Amino acid sequence: MSNNIELITLSNYVSPKVIETTFQEWVTYGSNNEFYQYIIDRHKGSATNSSINNSYINMIYGKGLGAHNARQNQQEWANLQTILKKKDLFNICTDFQIFGQATPQVIKTRGKKLSSIKHVAKQHTLPNVENEDGEIERYWFSKDFGKKWEAKYVPVSYPAFGTSTEAIEIYDIRPYTVGNTYFADPSYFAALQYCEMEEEISNLNINAIKNGLSAGFLIEIMNGKNFDPKDKKKFNAKIKEHLTGSTNAGKHIISYNGTDVEIKITPFPTNDSIHKQWQFLTTEAKTQILTAHKATSTSLVGITTSTGFSSSADEMKVAREQLMQNVIVPKQNQILDALKEILVAYGINLDLYFIPLVEETVEPTELNSHVCMSDEAHDIELCDILDKYALDSPDGYELSTVEEYEVGLSANQTSEQDTKLWKTRYAYVEGTSKSSLGKKSRAFCLKMRALELSGKVFRKEDIELMSSQGVNGKFAHEGGKYDLFLYGGGVNCYHRWEKRMFKKKLDANGDPKKGGALASTFPVNVSEARRQGAKIPVNSPDVAIAEIDKPNKGSLK
Repeated sequence: MSNNIELITLSNYVSPKVIETTFQEWVTYGSNNEFYQYIIDRHKGSATNSSINNSYINMIYGKGLGAHNARQNQQEWANLQTILKKKDLFNICTDFQIFGQATPQVIKTRGKKLSSIKHVAKQHTLPNVENEDGEIERYWFSKDFGKKWEAKYVPVSYPAFGTSTEAIEIYDIRPYTVGNTYFADPSYFAALQYCEMEEEISNLNINAIKNGLSAGFLIEIMNGKNFDPKDKKKFNAKIKEHLTGSTNAGKHIISYNGTDVEIKITPFPTNDSIHKQWQFLTTEAKTQILTAHKATSTSLVGITTSTGFSSSADEMKVAREQLMQNVIVPKQNQILDALKEILVAYGINLDLYFIPLVEETVEPTELNSHVCMSDEAHDIELCDILDKYALDSPDGYELSTVEEYEVGLSANQTSEQDTKLWKTRYAYVEGTSKSSLGKKSRAFCLKMRALELSGKVFRKEDIELMSSQGVNGKFAHEGGKYDLFLYGGGVNCYHRWEKRMFKKKLDANGDPKKGGALASTFPVNVSEARRQGAKIPVNSPDVAIAEIDKPNKGSLK
C-alpha cells in the first residue's frame, strides 16, 4: 500500500512595509494608508505595549500645563485656558506618543487672532506632496481615506501653519525620522513586530485551550490517493483557510490513502516542552518592547516582571529620573516648542512647562536643622522679598553659551564681586545627582526654583540682605543666624547656588561699555570666563554644595 502524504504549511510572518505613497495630491502612510491602523492594532492588542504607551501619555501630560511667567502675564495665561483645552492637549500628547507625530488645528478668529488649538486625530490627517522647495504647504483631512470617493469622506485641504490667512491651519509636530520624508515613526517602531508576536501568542494560548490543548491531528482521507491534484490543492486550501494562524491553533496533516483505508483522525502527542517555547517567546516579546520604549523600570509602567530594576526605593527613584530625562522630557519639549511657536506668532509669550505627576519635595527630619517648614503668612512675605531682590538675566541664557544678548534689568546694581569687565551673579539650581522625586519642597525652594526657571539671578549682596531681613531666619537653630548663601534651603535640601558670569560688551576703542552693572553684558560659561582671564570670586565651599550632599545632610548635628 502506498501513501501520499502532504504537509500543509501554515502562515509565514511578513513584516509590514511602510511606504510613503503619493496619491493624487496627498501622501499616504502605507500603500492604502493602512499603517496607522497597524499601529493602533498593536497598541490595543499588545498588553505590554498598551501599558507602556498609556503610562508615558500620563507622564507626558502630567497635571497639564503651567507657565513660569504666568504671574507676570495673567491675562495671556487666562486666554490660554480658552485657547487650548485640557482634553485637546491630552489628545495631542496621546497622538505624539502612539504615532510619534501630532497635527493639531490652529483656528483663527475673523480678526486674525488666535481662537483655539484643537486636536485632530493624526490618522485622519495626511500631508500634501512637497513643493519644489521641499516644503509641505497643505494638509488633507478625511475620517477614512479608504472611502475617499464617498461624499462624507472626501478629503478637505488646509494650509500649513504660518503659510496663509485662512481661518484654519495645520501645525505638524513631526520629529525628524531617518529615511522618511513625510511621516515620523513612533519611538518604539522597532518593537512593533514583537507587539504583534505578543498578540499572536495570547491568541494561540486561548485557542489551544478551546481546542483541548491539542498539538494537532493526522487526518487520513479514504481513497485520497485517487484525488485529482487540483482537487487536493483546493481541499488543502480549504483546510488551511480554517486552520491558519493563532486563532486556529492545532496543525493538521492530511494523508491521501487507498480505498482500503477508512477516514481516521489521529491526535498528535503533546510536546511537553512546548509550554517552555511559549514562555520564552512571551518573555522575549515583552523584553524587546520594553527595550524599544526605553522603559528603565517595569514598575513605572505598570508591568510586573522578574527582569529590570528591583522595587527598592532608591532604584525606583533612579529609574524614574532616567525615564523622565531620557524619554518623557524630550517628548514634552517637542510638544512645548510647537505650542510656544504657535502662541508667539500671535503675541502670546508664556514660558510653558508640563506640571509633573510627581513633584519634587523635601521634608525636614531633624529638629536642630538650619531650617524647617514655614507657615503660610511667612510664605507670602518670603515671596515678596525674593521678588524684590531677583534680577532679570538675559533671555535665552544657557551655561554653555557665549552669545550676546540684550539685557533689560529691573534692578542694575553693582556687586563687590564685579570688575569693570566681568560681573558675577548667582542662580538657585538643582544641586545634586540624587533624586528628590516623591519628596515635598519647602516654600523657599519652590519660589527660588520658579525664579531661576524664569531667568532670575541674584547678587551675593542680595542673598546676604535677604538673610539679614529674616528669610528663613525664624527657622535657624536657636541662638544662631541663618545664612542663605551658605545653607540655601536647609537640611536635606537638593539645591545650591550656581555662579553665573556676565561679560561687558566693548566699545570700538576696546573699553567696556557704560551703563549699570549688567547693562550691555552677555553671559559666559564660568570655565570659558576663567580661560579668558576673568578673576572668578572664591566663596565658601558650602555655597556650591547642596545640603543633601554635605555631612549630616546639612544638620548641625
